[in-house]
Amino acid sequence: MINKNYNSGKIRIDRARRSRYIASSFINDSAKSSIAIVASILALALIVCAFFIAFKDQFSLPVLNIPNPDVTLPPEEENPKPVYVATEGGKGMYHMDLSSQYAILVKLSDMTTVAHKYADEVIYPASMTKVMTVVTALDLIENIEDKYLITKEVLNKIPNGASTAWLSNCIGSEVSIRDLLYGISYMSGADSVICLIDYLGLTEEKFVASMNTKAVEIGLQNTIFGGAIGMDAEFNQTTCRDIAAIMTYAMQNPLCVELFVGISYKLDYVEMTYYNSTLSKTLNNIGLKPETVLGDDYTLIAAKSGLEDKAGYCLVSYIRNDITGEYFVLVTANASRSNAYPPNKNTVLDMQILFSEFLP
Repeated sequence: MINKNYNSGKIRIDRARRSRYIASSFINDSAKSSIAIVASILALALIVCAFFIAFKDQFSLPVLNIPNPDVTLPPEEENPKPVYVATEGGKGMYHMDLSSQYAILVKLSDMTTVAHKYADEVIYPASMTKVMTVVTALDLIENIEDKYLITKEVLNKIPNGASTAWLSNCIGSEVSIRDLLYGISYMSGADSVICLIDYLGLTEEKFVASMNTKAVEIGLQNTIFGGAIGMDAEFNQTTCRDIAAIMTYAMQNPLCVELFVGISYKLDYVEMTYYNSTLSKTLNNIGLKPETVLGDDYTLIAAKSGLEDKAGYCLVSYIRNDITGEYFVLVTANASRSNAYPPNKNTVLDMQILFSEFLP
């Protein structure tokens, strides 16, 4: 026989008969102890929940920017907002020795003009137009992994002299809509634009009407598109201020970020990897990289270039101050085509001059 004391009662255990006699006083105390233990556990659970809610952001996993994980961008917007670039303030660039005839530098935190040069004069945007082409198309595309059959009949609609994404090499084959979008953003391909519009079941005129509707939605003041490709046209006109607003709006869209921020992309229908002509090809040809072109404090994150007879060399750039985290959009237009090898060299040089002058 074994006797053990628990609280004020006793447990009597008879090993031979395996019978147990538990004093009534122990039952009462045990019940009270159980209630106290359960209450303590619930209280602890509530404390843990409250702690997690208060500090949940510190336990969440980071979201990586897949096309270029080294680049940190402002928070993406689920529904991009209209953009207005203030016309007040800013320093004039008129005294500077720039190749570009028109320019604007915008600080995105408050959408103020840092510097300007005829920023509200009408310009021909050339292939900077394709930023709006992509923005508009993404509103209409339901699945960018859809396939599209390349046909000679559609490619015959490409204007003479337009840049292409080599889609003529795969007539009779299917390509993804994602590839068509990269063909626009990286290769400035008019063939990609025409095929994408055909995929959407639209004429170019109806698609351009959607672009102009989008321009109003964004809040543009002086823009009208006459075409989706960007070749010189009487009614394909805008201003540096409005192009800055388009780029700012585009960078709120995660898919636009993917299309314009990356450095390289392997197209399914060609054997080589294509490198972004603005972010890589031009800079490499003059011995620079996106993270070094503006010095130690700034990184060129995304860009879209343009070139046409009336437009000259054009460039819209999305730039980050690596010290403060501030973002900027720079637009330069109608830079001289003389002594400009590689393409857009003059626009890159203008960019460097502007940042050294206004953002030391």
